[in-house]
Amino acid sequence: MYNEKEIEDSLAFCKDIEIYRQADQEMGGGEPPGAWEESAAVREEKMREFQWELSKLEQDAPMRRPTTESASLRAVNNVFMLAVCLLLGFFIASLITHFVAYQTRVEGQSMEPTLSDGDSVIIQKLSYFFGEPERFDVVVFPVKAKGDGKNGEDSFYVKRIIGLPGETLQVREGYVYIDGERLEEDNYCLSKMLDGGNADVPVTMKEDEYFVLGDNRNMSTDSRNSYVGMVKKNDILGKVFLRIWPFAHFGALSGKE
Repeated sequence: MYNEKEIEDSLAFCKDIEIYRQADQEMGGGEPPGAWEESAAVREEKMREFQWELSKLEQDAPMRRPTTESASLRAVNNVFMLAVCLLLGFFIASLITHFVAYQTRVEGQSMEPTLSDGDSVIIQKLSYFFGEPERFDVVVFPVKAKGDGKNGEDSFYVKRIIGLPGETLQVREGYVYIDGERLEEDNYCLSKMLDGGNADVPVTMKEDEYFVLGDNRNMSTDSRNSYVGMVKKNDILGKVFLRIWPFAHFGALSGKE
């Protein structure tokens, strides 16, 4: 195996021989034609051999084992790029969950038959960045721990908006009345409410307050209970718009049906 330096020197030598031969022929001197033809054939054979060796070296060059220093630098660069990708992915995921949407699981039976215990749903936040919550939206909001919270942590409730800011709501004879008129569009409760709670008497919402109820109202802790009370707009985390589990009930939740 020739090294690169030997091949370069040989090629240069061959070129010099060719120049010398041409000059010698022009001056009429040198060896007999037959001798030149024989040496030319030998030279061409060597040239082919050198070119083959050179091409082999060029092909093998990318496969040469890197030095310890270059391998270490490449490893450091790979680790750095991996860390950057992980941080970027975490940053994007944080932005999405904070401003766009996130997934959560329903616990309890207070929203049956609309949502059942164990259902997995997607909460989207964009609607309330650009508009106001509407009646019959299903929303998620925190309730401060007062004694039955798990390990003193806040609980997150899923309920349906019934009363809007500025309205006066009352539960009479098991039904919801808004500003003295029965809410006929309320088709989510399948039975009369046995307990009106705080809404047994007229309750007026402030400009940033909402009255929420569970669809399974006789099994729901909601705005009728002082533990939950009115829900302020700033406390609403988002709107439930899609159920993704179980697959048999996969689909969008519409606030108005």
